[in-house]
Amino acid sequence: MLGGAPGSPGCPATGLWDRCSVLYRLDRAGIAPHIDSTDKIEETSLTGKAFAVKFGVNSRLELFLYPDSASRVADAAKLDRAKLVGPTAPQTMNRERTLIENGNLIGLLTSLNDRLRERVSDALSAGAPQPPAPVTVR
Repeated sequence: MLGGAPGSPGCPATGLWDRCSVLYRLDRAGIAPHIDSTDKIEETSLTGKAFAVKFGVNSRLELFLYPDSASRVADAAKLDRAKLVGPTAPQTMNRERTLIENGNLIGLLTSLNDRLRERVSDALSAGAPQPPAPVTVR
């Protein structure tokens, strides 16, 4: 497994996405993520903490993490949305990247596989791992 389980000492469940929680969620979705060792991020307009994940040979997900959702929203305004599609929208001959936004995360998925697009989107749209509820003793 690439990412430690949220809530473990190395991957705190804070209600915000972190690299480890993204990798954990993708792995749990059964889509075999692999860190892209090239560290090349193609989307240069975004300023979030970036990393990339590969799925097989032809699919790649660039991820951008921000301190909070307001920072994500502000940075996402820089994206040319005409070159992107939502997770459920069909791609055209232009092979647009799939835009996934949730909380403090932006994901840009390059894949022609509709099933993979759906699975990645579902895994990341479910929300970041939440901190445990406080225990009330009566």
